[in-house]
Amino acid sequence: MMGDFPKISQDETILNPQVKAFAQAASLTDATRAAYWGDLRRFIDWGGAIPAHEKMVANYLVEHANSHKFATLARWRVSLGKAHSAQGLADPTKSELVNSVIKGIRQKHGREQRRVAPLTATQTTAVIHAMNDRLKDLRDKALILVGFAGGLRRSELTGLTVENLRERTGGMELTLNTGRIVMIPNGPDPICPVTALKAWLEVSGITTGGVFQGINRHGRLSGQPLTGHGVALVIKERVKAVGLDPSRYSGCSPRVGGILEGSQEDGMIGGGGHQIPIPKAAAAH
Repeated sequence: MMGDFPKISQDETILNPQVKAFAQAASLTDATRAAYWGDLRRFIDWGGAIPAHEKMVANYLVEHANSHKFATLARWRVSLGKAHSAQGLADPTKSELVNSVIKGIRQKHGREQRRVAPLTATQTTAVIHAMNDRLKDLRDKALILVGFAGGLRRSELTGLTVENLRERTGGMELTLNTGRIVMIPNGPDPICPVTALKAWLEVSGITTGGVFQGINRHGRLSGQPLTGHGVALVIKERVKAVGLDPSRYSGCSPRVGGILEGSQEDGMIGGGGHQIPIPKAAAAH
């Protein structure tokens, strides 16, 4: 059993244990909780504790700066922060000291990080054709196709709501949480992003709130939007299924691929006999 986050070691009256357990269960998908839990176990095995002092967190990150990628350290910071905020504790990861350490590590090592590989139109087509019609397949199809066609960031995908979708002639208009408006055009099945999005919403029964929600191990909706980390896990799982190296891809890969190919002429783009439409205006952002 993975269990909940490590409980606070002092002042158990800060937040009732039942309230803490409910908040954690409601706010995290199974995949996200598993990732956080692994990071926390590593921190505890190193000698850390919850609650942690800002100096402890800073020392932990610095000690691993030369052996781990910056992206990994940044994820560890998020995991440690979640372990505190989920229990009503002050978050040491947001302190000035930890912020300075993160900035320093990024300046020294961040530029050495490998750029993520773009998910091209041909690869996107292969990924979509490899999926079936399970609930998770329908969600992942819509997620990848909308992300590619709209050139959307992970935060824009996770922040997309049903209330901000508008059907228009020739496609679907999305009003993003950044204030940007993107038009997703219709395309040929089975790689039409609009058709995929409608199919996901119809089968999932989602009529309000977050469009791309988590799905637990029992195949049921979590009721909570995917996190950015959850989007990355989806992309890695799907590219691996078609024989691509998942370590080269991230949640940004559909956006990067869409922007790179969208810089061509307006109209249809793609290859291998299958083409995916993308508006030039969407790719320009």
